[in-house]
Amino acid sequence: MKYREIEYDYFGRCLELKNDKCTMLIMIEKGPRVISFKLNGKENIMCEDRNEQTIMTGGKFAEMFGDDKWFIYGGHRLWVSPEHDPKSYYPDNKKVSYVIDGNKVALTPPPQIETDMQFSLEIELSQTDAAATVTHKIKNIGKSNMKIAPWAMTVVDKNAVSIMPQSEKETGLLSNRNFTVWPYTDLTDDRLYIGNKYLTLQQVPGAETNIKIGFNDDKGWLASLNKGQLFVKRFPYNESVDYPDNNCNCEVFTNFFMMEIESLGELKETKPNEVLTHIESWELIPCDGTFDRRDDRSIDEFVKKYIGQIL
Repeated sequence: MKYREIEYDYFGRCLELKNDKCTMLIMIEKGPRVISFKLNGKENIMCEDRNEQTIMTGGKFAEMFGDDKWFIYGGHRLWVSPEHDPKSYYPDNKKVSYVIDGNKVALTPPPQIETDMQFSLEIELSQTDAAATVTHKIKNIGKSNMKIAPWAMTVVDKNAVSIMPQSEKETGLLSNRNFTVWPYTDLTDDRLYIGNKYLTLQQVPGAETNIKIGFNDDKGWLASLNKGQLFVKRFPYNESVDYPDNNCNCEVFTNFFMMEIESLGELKETKPNEVLTHIESWELIPCDGTFDRRDDRSIDEFVKKYIGQIL
């Protein structure tokens, strides 16, 4: 792995990680965000919000954080669940420290004094493949217990289509799937497909309404296709623990300019000085194939061809 600091226009100073297959950029003047991830010679799959289309300011936010602002920026970030206004929108606009050890980089932003939390990310880029391991950590630095879960949010670019596998566990007379739907979600919207084996969601630029759906993903993976690259992320699932939002370990959201594909860790009572850890494994696969996103058989053929090894 090679690394260096570069200037990345609107996003400022970034750390570039690179091997023979892929390149990653991580914001270090603020964030951190993995603002770019791509196969060498291809376009960035991450959303880059250069136009500041998503900002949090004023109201409850200003009562806690003053005149500062929260920007989505885009890319991949660590958040905390359940979502809370304004605590979830901590304005992470200060310089991030980092330490490199071999092909690993540990990134630590300043502590969140107002929320009593310390975030950190560790990213290990493969030496040979277009792959990475991303470790998310949240430490309770306050004096009281807090019931929280780590929330790994990847903001991918417009026109992406996500693939979400449904549970096929045989449970007899008991249910094997649960879905959580947000009030603004129209289940008849053509962007969303709910099949018997898969869900898919299409990002449509300029869409007038938002969609968000959560579910229990016992397969432990999500995928997003865009720009000739299939982005796959994998994560643990433990049916014996609780997850946020009615027991969802995965959530997918889309609006008019981006899509978020999200995994969540265990929701638990966290004591002072306790650290929660959530790990994702990433892979970028060159992909010139396509599929009918509203047909389980077509999706299944695509999945078996490109990511069958992780089923």
